[in-house]
Amino acid sequence: MSIIGIDAGGSAVKLYDGRQFKQFPSPIGYDWRERNLQQTHGEHDFEWEYGGQRGFAGTLAMYESELAESTKGDSKAHPDARLRVLIALHQYAPGSEHQIVVGQPIRTHTPEQKLQIKEMLQGRHEITINGERRVIVIRRCEVAAEGVAAGLLVPSLGIVRVIDIGSGTVNLGTLQDRRFVDRASDTLVNGMETLRNPDPVAFARAIIAHAIRLKWKSDDVVVLCGGGAEALLPDIRMHFTSAQLLKPGMNLYANVEAFHLIAKGLYGGVQ
Repeated sequence: MSIIGIDAGGSAVKLYDGRQFKQFPSPIGYDWRERNLQQTHGEHDFEWEYGGQRGFAGTLAMYESELAESTKGDSKAHPDARLRVLIALHQYAPGSEHQIVVGQPIRTHTPEQKLQIKEMLQGRHEITINGERRVIVIRRCEVAAEGVAAGLLVPSLGIVRVIDIGSGTVNLGTLQDRRFVDRASDTLVNGMETLRNPDPVAFARAIIAHAIRLKWKSDDVVVLCGGGAEALLPDIRMHFTSAQLLKPGMNLYANVEAFHLIAKGLYGGVQ
């Protein structure tokens, strides 16, 4: 039974099983139709069938769906996130039974929302991707807090601040001696793909202002991750002078690597 971390983000879906990192674009289209012009499926071209519905996903949705969307916001308790998780398992996880950890923004990391996600994902699913039907059984599912969980990858003790800059949200998380601190953590419900004019200077100022309201100090240890980390690092450093990238060259995968680390702790580390 595999142990897997999955980050069903609004821009890209990431999977890590302890051996390989995989990702594909997040857009989902429900407007499936017969196509006269078809090419051999690319790596991230997906035609899906699930629960009596059909559609396109990944890069195929970007080309062929008139109404392709990538649902963003401060919760992953929605059907698009379930499809993204199932597509990831179908394509990249051998075997039929899995134990997984997925993510949820800090602000909505509540017992009620986590229960919704777990009930949505746990159990038996039949899904067909590009004509290949598979039965996927999610035996166990736990929900980690995005951003702050990535702070577990920082080996140092003391206070560590994490700024996780995603496509739909920015998570500002605090750990003290590797323990999550709720009162100094929150989610900014804006991201790199939700702003009409994502000016890096203005966006960085908004993030800094939110962090100051959480009583972060300018000389704190601050690490950045997520798809927008590199773009905003220079402007974040204007206030948090010691800010640095959490995973240089791999910032997109910081959350999913942390989810897998948590999964190993929860499920015993045997794959």
